[in-house]
Amino acid sequence: MVMTPWGDSDSLRERRLPPGPGRPREEVLANQRERFYGAMVASVATRGYRATTVSDLVEISGVSSRTFYDLFPDKKACFLGTLEAMIEAAIAYSARKAGEPAADPAPDGVNLPGKEAGGAGDWEERAGQGFRAFAEMIVAQPAAARLALVEAYSVGPEALVPLEQAMAGFEWLTRQVIERSPERAGMPDEMLMALMGSQQELARNRLREGREGELPGVIEDLWELLLSYRPPPEPLRLARRQARARPEPPAPHDHAERALRALAEVVAEEGYGRATVDAVLKRAQMSATTFYANFDGKEDATLAAIDSACSQIVAAVMPAFRRAPAWPHGIRAAFGAMFDFLASRPPLANLAMVEVYTVGLEGMRRRMEALRPLQDLIAGGYELAPKTAQIAAEGIVGGVYTLAYRHLRDGGAGALPALAPVCTYITLAPFVGAEDACRIANGDGRGRA
Repeated sequence: MVMTPWGDSDSLRERRLPPGPGRPREEVLANQRERFYGAMVASVATRGYRATTVSDLVEISGVSSRTFYDLFPDKKACFLGTLEAMIEAAIAYSARKAGEPAADPAPDGVNLPGKEAGGAGDWEERAGQGFRAFAEMIVAQPAAARLALVEAYSVGPEALVPLEQAMAGFEWLTRQVIERSPERAGMPDEMLMALMGSQQELARNRLREGREGELPGVIEDLWELLLSYRPPPEPLRLARRQARARPEPPAPHDHAERALRALAEVVAEEGYGRATVDAVLKRAQMSATTFYANFDGKEDATLAAIDSACSQIVAAVMPAFRRAPAWPHGIRAAFGAMFDFLASRPPLANLAMVEVYTVGLEGMRRRMEALRPLQDLIAGGYELAPKTAQIAAEGIVGGVYTLAYRHLRDGGAGALPALAPVCTYITLAPFVGAEDACRIANGDGRGRA
């Protein structure tokens, strides 16, 4: 049995309306559509989106295949309908928890109903309630959360549109209440984007391991971390010329590495879902026999490519960090080295920061494990400020991933180096304060202004 927003999977058939004259057709169609939505959540939770079939949805819902095709042209359309219905309910719930007024203008495509807001003095409590609503919904509906936060990336670009609209809605909602705090008004958009994105990364980490019950406490700590931030006292800027993409080094003699490099290039051009082993073989000028002597198939090779990409990122970051005179400057040097390296290797950056979500939970797990040394670098800040929220290191890493994803998708790899100052500020501010964090973020990581 799987719990869904439309009832548990075993009860969906029982939700069928009793036959009888005079029942509006719209009511019947709404009932059948919702049963298919519940079936989609249940099937994806047990099989994943790619393995789910229309027959699975018909079996779980108790609605005929003929009716399915009357309601939806295909499986993808049913998934998108399910996702949009869940997002609409989630945003409405969060808005009600935060007490946002319905009259306030929201981002395009986002409706944020709610009760009338109180005075500015209660902004923090109302904002916190909206923030906590995210964890409450995931604990109540983990299967639905996995569909939205994980499986949607494997569906295609169409599924990301409502997700981006929802993210814009939550960011907008958070800004409405934060702007009412004189100390926090004027927070840069990238900081809010990172802090909201860290919610999702923390949730994915726990959904992957079945530990979503931890989220209320985790999100409470994350909220305390958010409250510790202040806008940077000066504009954050890149202090030096940005790195540019450069030709890849000579092709490796090792067959496995040659295949991984070719795979990253093909995925960058076609996307993970459309990439094929045949295209990788052609790009690598390799026989199928050689490829399958090293990998079981596309997924196995992609996971290995994620391992390889992340290992190269760590190799680029660690020497820069160690050359710095102190931990805060090391963080600035580490982000500079990381984003410069990713900018110089666009296919690798795309695989590690964008397509990793399309690969699924195992791809995300591989990245988390391979990049754990970067999280450990951030955790070094606890030596300076032991009372900082324990979730800070993991939350900050999640925010960095969010910013990297957005900038890569919207501006390409060349946009990544500009993230080094803001990521440095987000990392340092809870440990050393806004003034020092801003000064170091606007430096070059070598202890100079």
